[in-house]
Amino acid sequence: MSQEYSFHQPVMLAEVLSFLPKKKKITYLDMTLGRAGHASAILEKLSIGSTFYGVDRDCEALSYSKKRLEVYEKNISLNYLHSTFSDAIPKLKKQGVNGVDFLLMDIGVSSPQFDDPKRGFSYRFDAPLDMRMNQQDSLTAKEIINTYSKEELIRVFRDLGECKDYYHVVEKILTVRQEKEISTTFELVDLIKENVSYQTLKKEGHPAKQFFLGLRYEVNGEIAQLKKGLQEAISFLNSKGRLVIITFNSEEDKIVKDLFKSVTSSAHKDKYKTKDVEDYTLLTKKPLLPTQQEIEENHRAKPSILRALERN
Repeated sequence: MSQEYSFHQPVMLAEVLSFLPKKKKITYLDMTLGRAGHASAILEKLSIGSTFYGVDRDCEALSYSKKRLEVYEKNISLNYLHSTFSDAIPKLKKQGVNGVDFLLMDIGVSSPQFDDPKRGFSYRFDAPLDMRMNQQDSLTAKEIINTYSKEELIRVFRDLGECKDYYHVVEKILTVRQEKEISTTFELVDLIKENVSYQTLKKEGHPAKQFFLGLRYEVNGEIAQLKKGLQEAISFLNSKGRLVIITFNSEEDKIVKDLFKSVTSSAHKDKYKTKDVEDYTLLTKKPLLPTQQEIEENHRAKPSILRALERN
């Protein structure tokens, strides 16, 4: 991993740190370690003797972060796991880890993944259609574009990407790939631009944005990952343990909002409470959003949404 693609400015860092338990040894689990932007700031504040688990599905991110965080190994027990976040907690339980006091999830693609052209996440660079967060996975965006049926492509763009103007794009993909393989991001971008309506082209934002989002979700199974991983995370908190999650669009935030509501509502407590069931408290009655100053300093922070939960 070249250094030019390794920098990642963590979003809403001050807000994340505000929920960190103070003045005691804790077990901290970062489910989306990335380039350790949040983790390095959090480890700086942890009490001596605390324990850290860093999880990521991206091998390059894990390798980079292990080196970056070495400086803390004298005071903190550092542990790493190559895994999707939906599978991480069952794996940790098998290792004898029974719960954590602070758990962070920063959903989505990191800046280094977007900015490294060869990863194929961005419509800004001409690159192979890849989009794999875990380079060891087999499914790529290229395979989806060139092998999925019409119905499957519609599902990816309409349902996952929430594209409104997808029909003619799908039809063109089916036609073009009969003659030649669609293999690069720019080939797909050009195809999208040529087959969406004038109204879509005039809208704010890049016309390929939602198409690329749908592909990324399909390649990495991100929506299913979020639903399963978040459920696992909530149940993995120790008493007084806190979960902080940052999402980057309304679809992801709705999943978080609905799940948080389901475990904190009075109906949940009245209907399901037994001596074996813990209650949870919302730490964010309304979601926290980045400040205008942060948005001006880091434009990628603009869509971020933070919610937090505590186990009683």
